[in-house]
Amino acid sequence: MSRNVNRLHPITIMISFFASLKSIVIPGIIILLGSGLNYSFNPFSKQFIDTLIVIVIILFVLCMILIISYINWKRFVYWFEDEELRIEYGLFVKKKRYIPFERIQSLNYKEGIFHRPLKLVKVSIETAADSGGKSEADLTAITRVQADTIEKEMKKAKKQLSEVEQNERVDFYNSPNHQSVRTIIHRMSKKDLILLATTSSGIGVVFSGLAAIMSQFDDWIRYDELYGQLQSFVKLGTIIVIIAVLIFLLISWFVSVVITFLSYYEFVVEKEEDKLFISKGLLEKKRITIPMKRIQGVRIVENPFRQLFGYSTIVIESAGSSGEKGERKIVLLPLVKKQLAFKILEKLFPETQWDLPLERAPKRAKRRYLLTYLYWLTPIVLSISYFAFPYGLWVLIILPLALILGAWQYKSAGYAANEQQLTVVYRGISKTTFVTFKQRIQAISLSQSYLAKRKSLGSMTVHIMSGSSGSVASIKHFDQENLEGIFEWYQPNTHSLQNKK
Repeated sequence: MSRNVNRLHPITIMISFFASLKSIVIPGIIILLGSGLNYSFNPFSKQFIDTLIVIVIILFVLCMILIISYINWKRFVYWFEDEELRIEYGLFVKKKRYIPFERIQSLNYKEGIFHRPLKLVKVSIETAADSGGKSEADLTAITRVQADTIEKEMKKAKKQLSEVEQNERVDFYNSPNHQSVRTIIHRMSKKDLILLATTSSGIGVVFSGLAAIMSQFDDWIRYDELYGQLQSFVKLGTIIVIIAVLIFLLISWFVSVVITFLSYYEFVVEKEEDKLFISKGLLEKKRITIPMKRIQGVRIVENPFRQLFGYSTIVIESAGSSGEKGERKIVLLPLVKKQLAFKILEKLFPETQWDLPLERAPKRAKRRYLLTYLYWLTPIVLSISYFAFPYGLWVLIILPLALILGAWQYKSAGYAANEQQLTVVYRGISKTTFVTFKQRIQAISLSQSYLAKRKSLGSMTVHIMSGSSGSVASIKHFDQENLEGIFEWYQPNTHSLQNKK
């Protein structure tokens, strides 16, 4: 293979510049605001010299960032040689990275606001090696043709390796009559997208984000004076405070809807041979590649509101990085009718049974579910009610809600197992059905407290590899003997729960 050196697109300079600028802009604003904004462009003002110094420092920092971005772009080259993707880069020290094509597990594409007008793409290259949730290499901005070339070279190397390993065996995928076909597994409708956005749980993150932003304006907004004025309103009643909170929540909800809509716009799941491709995004279009062999488990998540209308979210757990900021969980189906989800999952995982009858928690465990939250909530609620009387009495409503949640968790919990598959169902607020395979389980642990031992109850936690670390699924207050049967089922050379004598 010839050594034809390639460079990233020059727009990489601006992408790198703004990425570096983003990391210092907030601290810079805080520093400027912290000095009290004592700046002046009046040559006769005492602050004029200080203002000029600040401007010179800002321009110097911007120039240095731009120069470093340019040098990084200039020194970054890649080429194909000896069935490898070879990369040279480095600001002061030249570094080299050689990635054999057969080791590449996936190529993840991302098209940001700088990429799309120029028909460019960012390519994140992932290998089987665990890089702490990070991709093996990133090509910040290359053309689609260059990205396709890398993919073709990767497929070519894998086919050649397959031929060597299998010797004289006829490989169907290497046959000249075979052509890879990418089929659409699921495309999210506009109706489901709107429903997803309006029922998104991201309002909490947005709410805390807005609160954090508001906290940065302490020097501009005199909260102590506002608080004093608000006290006079509160004396008239709590309705104004409630309205203010509702308005803030409404703004948070609206921002959350917009973010979710932009993130999941044109969400499509495709399959080609042994890989899944997930594409999504409006302003920033992403394409994530997931090798099927790296999928460790599937979670079916139903929050209470969506469950009421028969909707669920399907999440897959993948070993190694997901290709999106190292997240270990990948949303396969953001919002879909549960029955349709089962049909899609049956196509992707034909060996899996999604309707196994569940072993439920015994009746003697119901009391433990009901009292789980009351043990620690009751003293807190009673203390608030006493010290914040009479408004503190409102928190008493938490106690019956905790009872309802405990009963709901008791009714939802369960597990099932067949020859090679384990299903675990549990509930926090949302109901989660976790499905994995015996060969994918890293460990199963059993635990039993002193009080649970008196009732012959125990808890079980299933550990699988997910992301750069791991993921777990737990059930509590189940018959200890039955859980030990699951533990023995997991032991090597055992295939059935009936092996336990």
